[in-house]
Amino acid sequence: MELAKKFLGKDQDSSSFDDALFDKFFLTGASKDLFVIRSKIPIPNQEINDQHAHDNFEFTIPLSHSPKLLIENKEFRLPRRNIFPCNPGQYHGPAEVARQHRIIVLQLTPQRLQEIASSMFDKCNTEFHNIPIPMDFYVESLIEKFIDESKNKQAGYLFILESLSSLLGAEILRTLRSNLEFRKNTLNDISKKDINRALEYLHANLNQNFSLTDLAEITSLSKYHFMRVFKNETGKTPYRYYIDLKIEKAIELLKAHKYSITDICFFCGFRDHSHFSRTFKNKTGMTPSLFKELCT
Repeated sequence: MELAKKFLGKDQDSSSFDDALFDKFFLTGASKDLFVIRSKIPIPNQEINDQHAHDNFEFTIPLSHSPKLLIENKEFRLPRRNIFPCNPGQYHGPAEVARQHRIIVLQLTPQRLQEIASSMFDKCNTEFHNIPIPMDFYVESLIEKFIDESKNKQAGYLFILESLSSLLGAEILRTLRSNLEFRKNTLNDISKKDINRALEYLHANLNQNFSLTDLAEITSLSKYHFMRVFKNETGKTPYRYYIDLKIEKAIELLKAHKYSITDICFFCGFRDHSHFSRTFKNKTGMTPSLFKELCT
């Protein structure tokens, strides 16, 4: 941990990084919850079948060759450029000498990963299956950006590192197989009912002001989860859907020729006539007054 603190700076919390790994790896990027390390070449001091465990989630990514790993006395071969997960407290170690292998290892604290899992799936206590999954370009680019920000330490780098840690954690949860899979598979049916409640509320309250938090609370979903599921179901963000709904209602009322443009403006929940005209023109290519005139 002392070496991790030195890397981060004296005033930064280095959480529970295992300093023993410095024997075989270089720390190349670190936030308070995520550590990115690269293997030394050649990898020193390897004892076959000598297993150890970590407090953190560990994700091993071979960049060359395919080393063999032993997890709880079961042997695995790690395909090149695949992500292989190891859970906290899960004993693992080399199953063969891998001196020339180039490896990247990510360590993510359980607290941070469970926070991300709770936000995404309303469920925590995540456990990954020990199955390698190919690393895509997006994950690779996030890791590279994380390393660059850690090294350069430009203005705002701590905020960026925390954001990148969250993005990497989210992508790992989306990509790797875990005990959240059943929840992922059944999520669509549950989410459709939740989104339908939100849609009913939007249709019934066109002239009301409310926030994304308000809509998420109606569905009993987290804001992050609500945004993602809403867009999957409707193809639009909640804000874009709501604006389109207002314009559709305004078009219906303008065609009826029963109300003034000012009445329609406030009935549809626009804050003033200028806002209504500007939004209507962006959507239809003409002002409300011209539209009404053409519908005469």
